[in-house]
Amino acid sequence: MAFPNTEEEGAGESSSDTSPQKPPRKLLPDRTRAARDRENKKLVEFIVKTKGAEEHLLGILKSGKQSRWLKKFLNSSRYMTCVETYLEDEEQLDLVVGYLKEVYREMDTKNLHQILGDGIRFISDVLLPEAIICAIAAVDDIDYEKAEEKYIKGPPVSKRERELFDEQVLGSKKLKMEAEPAES
Repeated sequence: MAFPNTEEEGAGESSSDTSPQKPPRKLLPDRTRAARDRENKKLVEFIVKTKGAEEHLLGILKSGKQSRWLKKFLNSSRYMTCVETYLEDEEQLDLVVGYLKEVYREMDTKNLHQILGDGIRFISDVLLPEAIICAIAAVDDIDYEKAEEKYIKGPPVSKRERELFDEQVLGSKKLKMEAEPAES
């Protein structure tokens, strides 16, 4: 009876390491962005086509209905603005902003312009969030406060989207770091 030689086993294992391995699994496209765009399309239709947010917006503009976004706008400096739009698709955003410009123009713009100043900034900082929150509340059938929380959190991002984003950021940093020593 012979015992197996451990040196031969080690050699056998190393030859199997060099043999072709399974090809990497093909990564399917991430469907979460497409799903968000479909959901956001419903919001855009509610705002633009059915004009579902118009009564809410007019309530804020005409009758002084409470608005966190209007209060923030009136209390902020005129030059600092950073707009989180919730809508990621440029075409959807353009449709909504175009509609909101019409709503803004229909108002008594002389008085509004004196009070609010820059119309574009007012649309992006007040009307856009209010319209989207109102649409979220209606489409998802939730109350305004929950819709506002959802808006503030922003659209859900998948783990894979975050990984891709992180890779892009790290890649651009790496390229920047490699280019800097060459410039010196």
